[in-house]
Amino acid sequence: MTKEQFLAGTSFKVISNVNYKGASTFRYDGECLMKETRSSIDEQVIYFAYHLNIKKIGRVGFKGFTYVMNKRVTIKHKFTDLEPFILETSVGE
Repeated sequence: MTKEQFLAGTSFKVISNVNYKGASTFRYDGECLMKETRSSIDEQVIYFAYHLNIKKIGRVGFKGFTYVMNKRVTIKHKFTDLEPFILETSVGE
């Protein structure tokens, strides 16, 4: 994934996560990262919710944080570790 795709709000998966039909995806909404919960039948977004705050967007990646049980958790990801989500449709649809 590129920085431009990330900033444009393209849905993505993290490459190191287990991927299966209906797995959650993420997208940047201009202020924070949103988690998209998808249907295991047709992979359409069922609902989305806040996932974490974005602290900094750099040239090769981003830093974010959230709170878990009153503890601040900080993460870093490179754009190359993200895979754009492409909704695959069956032939004839």
